[in-house]
Amino acid sequence: MTKFLGHKPCPRCGSKDNLGDYTDHVFCFGCKYYKNKDDIHSIRSRVHKITTGTEDIMNVETITELPRKAMQWLLSYGISQEEIKEYNIQWSPKKELLVLLNTLNYWQGRCFGNSKIKYMSAGSKPFTIYGSGDIIVLVEDVLSAIKIARLHNEFCATPLLGSTLSYEFEKSILKEKFKKVYVWLDRDKAINAVKIKNKLKTRGVSSKAIITPLDPKEYSKGELSQWLKNK
Repeated sequence: MTKFLGHKPCPRCGSKDNLGDYTDHVFCFGCKYYKNKDDIHSIRSRVHKITTGTEDIMNVETITELPRKAMQWLLSYGISQEEIKEYNIQWSPKKELLVLLNTLNYWQGRCFGNSKIKYMSAGSKPFTIYGSGDIIVLVEDVLSAIKIARLHNEFCATPLLGSTLSYEFEKSILKEKFKKVYVWLDRDKAINAVKIKNKLKTRGVSSKAIITPLDPKEYSKGELSQWLKNK
């Protein structure tokens, strides 16, 4: 992972402290100026990544400092600074990508550089549990899982990272032996939610589909609790 060293003046826009200085590159959060460092240590580091095959689609270089547009997007869904740090949400300057989930074998991020693509990902989707509770809620995205995790001790959540239930996820759910499984996908995927619920019931799992006007991530903690506890 690229290490942040400090702030410097930007040679392009003239900002006194917008230029982030990292171990192998510099990046301006104002004008988006980006340049790889050309010192011998940085060059050797990049050559090592190429020759060892570690510089590929599975490796996304990130920094902890988020640009304003990424912060504003997270804040629009009520994600706090503490949650950003807790769930290791970071920024990829090269890809202009807000990396929401990053494991050894998978990453997913929200795109800000290409308006035609909302999300990018690579690797095998991991079964990741947010929060703690004996009722698990299957949601589509990471932000929805983070917000449901606030209802700890009763509900936890896992992002399907899509709108279908894979065989691997199904095995993990059955193995964990949750008391109940709720399926809460986005409104336009309500049919998928019902299908997943029915499939889990055939496996002997107590489950139900939750269908709401808005996506889970758009509700407050109180509203999420009301929908989840609505019989």
